[in-house]
Amino acid sequence: MFATVVDYILNIPKPDFDGKYDTFVSRYLLNKVSFLNDTYISHLHQVLYIAVSYHLLFLASYFIFQPLLSKILINKNDKDLIVKDSNKKKRNQVAMHIVSFIQAVCILEFCVKAIYEDADHYFTFATVTNGLKKSHSITNLDLVDYLNQATERIFGYTVLNEKITILACGYFLWDMVISAYCSTPAFMVHGVVSFTVYSIGLSHFINYYAAVFLFFELSNPFLNLRWFANHYKKSDNILAKLNEITFMVMFFVCRIAWGFLQIGLLITDFTLTYTDPRFQMVHALVITSGNFVLNILNLYWFMIMLKIAREKISGKKDNKKVKSE
Repeated sequence: MFATVVDYILNIPKPDFDGKYDTFVSRYLLNKVSFLNDTYISHLHQVLYIAVSYHLLFLASYFIFQPLLSKILINKNDKDLIVKDSNKKKRNQVAMHIVSFIQAVCILEFCVKAIYEDADHYFTFATVTNGLKKSHSITNLDLVDYLNQATERIFGYTVLNEKITILACGYFLWDMVISAYCSTPAFMVHGVVSFTVYSIGLSHFINYYAAVFLFFELSNPFLNLRWFANHYKKSDNILAKLNEITFMVMFFVCRIAWGFLQIGLLITDFTLTYTDPRFQMVHALVITSGNFVLNILNLYWFMIMLKIAREKISGKKDNKKVKSE
């Protein structure tokens, strides 16, 4: 669905500016930060194109889609919501949630495709580089075979996963900048950590885990629909309530259960490969600590969601008690 658009953006030629772009990148960026190696720099213009594309989508959401949603969803007699919705800060939030929704659906399309096309790699940890794929079945895969494939998960890469990391870097670059302007410090930290982690992935270190960890995004479409339902006062709708339940289940499964499981598997892979000359200890520490920060943020947000849910339930009970009295 999004593949054609993404491919078009990624195929835009690298800027030249009479050679000034390459000169600037080589002089001021190349190897200045550990992940800014030749591989990353060769894709830097694509990361910037994706970030700019998301900002253009944000502007379109602010000036076109947000007014359209307001016209469709807001009751003309609800003066308070009309005033609230016309506030610049609230319009920014609506636009950000539109971008977040589209980004989640887009990146998930590529993640599902990556795992589907390389099922042997993801479900039996077969070799993916140099065209040497080993075909195993899950039933005959033993523990030793699994452990021996750790090097592929840490140092191997696929072209599609490379594209996924470009999309992730571009989005989180935009996200951390826009969050500094429009959102809270927690969301800004989330953007900075995510951008750093996927930038390391783009440098071809743990590229395998790009699609794995981006399955966090499975909860995002439901999160954004939940936010729209609350903002536009549609949360009493049966569909909104079903979405609320689905969101909380998906959030727990994808971001907490899946998140802690995968960071455990990643640390295991690190311990199995740290003696390899290609192993990058600084990157491993950044990725591990960054994922722990994200997991803690997810736990924090989930606890807030549970608190709000409890308050809603207790509030309904109190109302019923008052009515019965």
